[in-house]
Amino acid sequence: MSSNIITIYNETYKVAIGKYDSNFTVVDNDFTQIINVETIYLNEDYTGVHGFYTHDIAVIVLSKIITFNNFVAPICIDWNGSYNVPNGAEGKIVGWGNTENGILSRFLIESALPFIDQKSCKAMYSKGYQHYMTVDKFCAGTLSVSRIGSGVLSIGSGLAFEHSKLYYLTGIMNMKQPDKNDSVRVFIDIKHHVEWIRKLYIEYLNNDVKFCVLPTVEGVIYSYEGSDKKLADGTLIIQYRNVIENCDVGYHKVYSKSYRVCQGNGKWLSTSEKLCIKMCPPLLSDSLDIKCTLNGKFANCSNPSIPDTIAIPSCKPTYFAPTGLENAPLELICQSNGMWNNQLYKCNPYCGKVYVYSQTMIANDEKALVGTAPWNVGIYRLNKKNTNYDLICGGSIIAPNLVISAAQCFWYKGILSKKITIYDESYKVAIGKYDRNLTVVDNEFTQIMNVKTIYLNEDYTGADGFKNYDIAVIALSKIITFNNFVAPICIDWNGLYNVPNGAEGKIVGWGNTENGILSRFLIESALPFIDQKSCKAMYSKGYQHYMTVDKFCAGTLSVSRIGSGVLSIGSGLAFEHSKLYYLTGIMNMKQPDKNDSVRVFIDIKHHVEWIRKLYIEYLNNDVKFCVLPT
Repeated sequence: MSSNIITIYNETYKVAIGKYDSNFTVVDNDFTQIINVETIYLNEDYTGVHGFYTHDIAVIVLSKIITFNNFVAPICIDWNGSYNVPNGAEGKIVGWGNTENGILSRFLIESALPFIDQKSCKAMYSKGYQHYMTVDKFCAGTLSVSRIGSGVLSIGSGLAFEHSKLYYLTGIMNMKQPDKNDSVRVFIDIKHHVEWIRKLYIEYLNNDVKFCVLPTVEGVIYSYEGSDKKLADGTLIIQYRNVIENCDVGYHKVYSKSYRVCQGNGKWLSTSEKLCIKMCPPLLSDSLDIKCTLNGKFANCSNPSIPDTIAIPSCKPTYFAPTGLENAPLELICQSNGMWNNQLYKCNPYCGKVYVYSQTMIANDEKALVGTAPWNVGIYRLNKKNTNYDLICGGSIIAPNLVISAAQCFWYKGILSKKITIYDESYKVAIGKYDRNLTVVDNEFTQIMNVKTIYLNEDYTGADGFKNYDIAVIALSKIITFNNFVAPICIDWNGLYNVPNGAEGKIVGWGNTENGILSRFLIESALPFIDQKSCKAMYSKGYQHYMTVDKFCAGTLSVSRIGSGVLSIGSGLAFEHSKLYYLTGIMNMKQPDKNDSVRVFIDIKHHVEWIRKLYIEYLNNDVKFCVLPT
């Protein structure tokens, strides 16, 4: 076909309105109208069977105006996509086809067909027929043969659904699988073609039309003067009627007053060309101070902002920009499209900073000073026999409400889920603790918190998996209060740092003193780094199998250093980079028959992406940045 616009110069096509008898020569009643076709518009993208009958829609222009009455009237079109049809909702279709007895009907029949969305319908078909279920289609009907009588066969017939007591055209009958004995029909979904229909609709509102169609203008809402009721876009307004224009939420009104008048012929007279300008969303952050100006004057960016507003964010005094965002933009500008030209980032609390106070927490040779590892926590479990809380593991603070530790502290064989929700006080986390006794309040910055949720790495399977993936993230029931003595440890999110063999890392926890005595107080150890390959070579008797690729060691074979014996599984081993401490390993195990200070650690770098997902999830809605995925 050379053109999608077909002009009819003769009477080859006629449209029958108000018809019930399929016989064209029968005049059914006094409101039957037979009108010639003037022009047929086919959708430009329709290519028949080669295109799987997609875009199968046409608009027919009649040679004269239809006379409307109670029995002849137009159907509504959902111009603005206000309504959705749920699966199973029954729509109405009328046309000519089979009766319930399978006999071709002479008279118009009506069927009620249940809606089936595109995805569900496509799944019903095979043998290549599923290719015909293109994105602009849906189905309606039932697989039950008993409903074959609902068999309107008229291609092009409209399927309508009721919304707010009015019927809206939802689909145009497109096809039926010929070898299936059911009532399911395929329909073109009108919503995919509304704009194409709208253009022709407006074009053919000719000089005799005494009304205008309310246009869709971004941000503009309409009402009649003296009324608060909103007029929907696409509403027909009679000639010479005034319509008041206002701006929707999130838009700035350029002029204080605006209205439009219907001049007829589908044309409007408006008092303003551009009334509503999209505003940028509010800038809110717990970690940033944001100063905003508009044309040199103060502006409040906690409200929607007018275009050209300039926002200058800076980290609050106790926060710093996260790695990779140190060179974040110095200013954000609200653009005319209602979007800030850059994303607002979130500053992190100072991590990995050590504030050493002279107070000693243990008098033996390994001294743990107040503030030497402000990220360290103790994890306690309720002993149901004596109602005391026992210290079971160590951990490290990585966020205001997150602690990282070892999965083995919580895992047991037969566990049903790697996400453990805690509904009671069976676990507690002690922050700023030095005495292992939970009931002792060491100082004014000690905080005891309940555990809300424990996330175990999905691949941890205990000794059967040689204790690899031994990592857990613990979500606390409330936010930790940070200060010089309680603060998170850094995580090398971007793999910027490597630790050489022999470099000494810091670990604190509860364990043996140099004299081999179980310490009541927190102790600190300095352990030299041993890479995975070197560490694996140190072991035999099957123990080398536990040295999986996500582990390394730290310590020394010298018996003299056995006192550097932090025994808290889950405690964090940290190394200093650029004057900040970064969590590098989580204590995993020690070979029980070896009398040395060597410990095996889970290497954080192998699990950064898993940690990052939880980290971002628990940084609440105030987070104004995204992490580029791998």
